[in-house]
Parts: sequence; structure tokens; C-alpha cells
Amino acid sequence: MPAYESQPYDTLIAGYVQPLTKVSVIVKAGSGIVTRGTVLGVIDQLPESDQYHGMYIVAPVDSTKTDGSQDPFAILDDQEIDATTEDVRATGFTSGEFNRHALKFGGADTIETHDLAMRKIGLITKRIVE
Repeated sequence: MPAYESQPYDTLIAGYVQPLTKVSVIVKAGSGIVTRGTVLGVIDQLPESDQYHGMYIVAPVDSTKTDGSQDPFAILDDQEIDATTEDVRATGFTSGEFNRHALKFGGADTIETHDLAMRKIGLITKRIVE
């Protein structure tokens, strides 16, 4: 019989009143190593002629960009991906309740930069006791 193992505390999820929904995304090459909790913005979407049509191409949100990644779209669910030299398929949350202190952003952005925009699309941020 296997030994009892406790699961580590998930510091990203802050509640379950707002349902968690996910979408498959492609993190654009050049994004570097991206970790769970990184807020992502949409740069493009695969065309209908592609076998994975409809998938969003994303990068860490950065308000100084003008390619679409300046606006929040999802929060990376995968623990860590390496999109330094090639595009990487991943999963992102598109709605739910999240610990605002566990979120990561591109550039010099902070939660204050994107909190209102995130709330408008169903990514609710909360302060939690750690």
C-alpha cells in the first residue's frame, strides 16, 4: 500500500466561486522560460487551414508592447515551459479566482497595471492570507 502523500498547497488558485476554465495556447518563441501564474496576452490565432486552428499564440503580458500581448487573456497553468527558441503548447486559465501575489508579468508590469482589465474578462484577483 502506498504511503500517504499530501499535495503541496496551490498558491495560485484563490477560490472556486468563479469556475476555472482553461484553453490550449501556444507560447511564442522568444518568451523565454515561463512559469505557472504568468499572465499571457494574445499575439495571434492559428488560421482555419492549420490542423490546430483556433489556438491562440500568446506571450507574457507587457503593457509596453503593441502586438496584442499588452492586454491580459489567460494565466499559464503549466508549471514551467521553455519558449526560448521555439513555440511551446501549453494550457492557460481564462477564468477563475487567483492569488494576486502569485501572478507574474512581463516587463516591469505589476498586478496594479492589469487588475481591472483582468477582472473584466473573468480573471478575478484576490488577496489571500499566506
